[in-house]
Amino acid sequence: MNCNMPILGSALRSVLVLDDEVIVLMMIEDMLCDLGAKQIHAFTDPAKALAVAREARLDCAVLDVVMRGTARYEVAEVLNRRHIPFVFSSGVDAAELDPRFRDVILLNKPFSDWQFNQSIAQAMGLATSPEDTSRPHRATSPSSNQEIS
Repeated sequence: MNCNMPILGSALRSVLVLDDEVIVLMMIEDMLCDLGAKQIHAFTDPAKALAVAREARLDCAVLDVVMRGTARYEVAEVLNRRHIPFVFSSGVDAAELDPRFRDVILLNKPFSDWQFNQSIAQAMGLATSPEDTSRPHRATSPSSNQEIS
C-alpha cells in the first residue's frame, strides 16, 4: 500500500505490519497512511513478514505478538538485530511478553488513532513525553516496558 498524507513528515517512509486479523491489519494500514507512510508491507503470514524484515529498508514496524494462538517473536528478533524500531500491537499484558522485549512499546488492543500515533512517534524517537499531553493513557518509564492503553 502506498500513501501520501504526512503527519510525521518524511520520517515514515517504509513500515512493516504483521497481524493475523485482516481487519486489524487494514485499520493499521489506514492509520499509517494518515501518518504519512509511503510504503506499507502488510502481512498476516509471519514467514512473509520475516523475509521483508530481513531485507527491506524499514523505518519501523507494528507487530502482533500472538499469531493464531502462539506467541511469535522471530520478526521482532530480526528487527532488533537490525536496530529498526517497532511497536507490539497485542491484547497480551506486558508481563506476558518475552523478557528480551520488555523495553518495546506495547500498544494494547483495542487502541485509538491517537494512541497508535503516539506509539509510532515514541518508537521512532519523535514524540514528546506522554506526560506532556492531556489525553488518557498509561505508560511506564522509558527504562521498562512502555504500555500505551
